[in-house]
Amino acid sequence: MSNYTATVIKTGNSYALRVPKDYVVDAKLKLGDKANLALPQKYKKQDHAKIQKILAELQALKPFAGIKDPVAWQREIRRDRPLPGRE
Repeated sequence: MSNYTATVIKTGNSYALRVPKDYVVDAKLKLGDKANLALPQKYKKQDHAKIQKILAELQALKPFAGIKDPVAWQREIRRDRPLPGRE
């Protein structure tokens, strides 16, 4: 599913949702066709300072400090194991 950026425009006493031409082409819409759209969600801006603070806190925890050999640890984690009930 592709994402399209739509713009709300005012047309007289009503509003219209202006969509990119790619939306119309991809949906194979013709003039006069009707389309059901999900309710839009406004994008919430990311709080970069909060993200940096959380990343700094995670780094301070040093979650991988106990791993002596990262290569061996990764092999162990990725090793196929028998599924429960299928031996």
